[in-house]
Amino acid sequence: MSRPPNAPIVDFATLHASTRRSGDRLELDWADYTLTSHLQPIVSFSHRSVVGYEGLVRARAADGTPIPPPVLLREADNAAELVSLDRSCRYLHIGQATAYGLDGYLFLNMHPLAFSSIGATDGTRFIGAIRETFHLPPERIVIEITEDVLTDDSSFESSVHYLRELGLRIALDDFGAGHSNFDRVWRLKPEIVKLDRDFAVRAADDEAARRLLPQIVELLHEAGSLVLLEGIETAEQARIAMAADVDFAQGYFFGRPSGERPEPRPTVAAIDAVWAAYDTSQADDTLHYRERIAPYVNAIGHAATLLASRRPQEEALELFLHQPQALRCYLLDEQGFQISRNIPAHGEPPAEGVVPHGDNSAHSRWSRRPYFRRAMETPGRVCITRPYLCISSAVLCVTVSICVQIGGQKRVLCGDVAWA
Repeated sequence: MSRPPNAPIVDFATLHASTRRSGDRLELDWADYTLTSHLQPIVSFSHRSVVGYEGLVRARAADGTPIPPPVLLREADNAAELVSLDRSCRYLHIGQATAYGLDGYLFLNMHPLAFSSIGATDGTRFIGAIRETFHLPPERIVIEITEDVLTDDSSFESSVHYLRELGLRIALDDFGAGHSNFDRVWRLKPEIVKLDRDFAVRAADDEAARRLLPQIVELLHEAGSLVLLEGIETAEQARIAMAADVDFAQGYFFGRPSGERPEPRPTVAAIDAVWAAYDTSQADDTLHYRERIAPYVNAIGHAATLLASRRPQEEALELFLHQPQALRCYLLDEQGFQISRNIPAHGEPPAEGVVPHGDNSAHSRWSRRPYFRRAMETPGRVCITRPYLCISSAVLCVTVSICVQIGGQKRVLCGDVAWA
């Protein structure tokens, strides 16, 4: 390599002076390689616009051979060189985004070593020089921390605090890539969590993963983070991301990383196409759902009316229990205690559940369950749960329930429906 051994960490003035310009395009040399910045759009469904870009380094050797980023990183022989390379990339991305006149967030990857040592490597002066030279507000810079390399070392938390004091934002990258830990979300409180592309792939191929994704997004929202789903390559993955209520999206579907000046119009057109598909899908899904659940809603309401009139239980439940996906009925008192046995659908023996309970669940208490709480809050109205794993039979089901007066006392009649 052409650099001297034990070279000091490169400073802002050196980077600024050594950057070459070809129109709006910037180039920067590091060791024997030429570095350029490619930018990939990040979109907001709600705003129907590009709200930022991620900077991705591209390197080539003197003969023009492309050098993959992992190979480039391995060329750093020591910590100072690694920090210098990391700093060079960040300078290049910021300079390129400024040269293009881009607004919005700028997402910058940061090597763990450079991140953990930023307070000791004069990061304040470097970031201050960026702010003064490029007139870039620090809150527009989002530093990405790769989720699978985080440690419990206090230096990481110190660096998070250090960058926030400077006004920068933090994104937890690759969440869900194999080392996910919600404790890190609660501990570091990143402004943005980037879900690994595997979420997009799995949700498109697996209905269970598709149902789980919105719940993960909701939990991250409750933890105080915005959510970005990356790796979106198809219209279906984009629609699923929109339906899951993610805040931001990124992937080839919206635009590949490019060294050219970004053109937002094709990306906005892609967002609008996703909205159109989402609207159609939601209407179709709602219609299909209503058609599927309606017989069970009507049957449990009919059963409640007959029970309130003191008709025999067998007669009252007959319509519900003869529905094709009905599993069982049971009755709860106003405290959520089960006061009847599980009454299985006709021809169906009691299923073996996750927790053994003999031949019925009488005297169990279900007051924590949404089907009980919602029914008690809205007497006379049939309530429907989301699909969940039923502890009584270890199958995916939904429960329809209704609060009804029987013999002058409040009761909640419940019916479980298989929902695979």
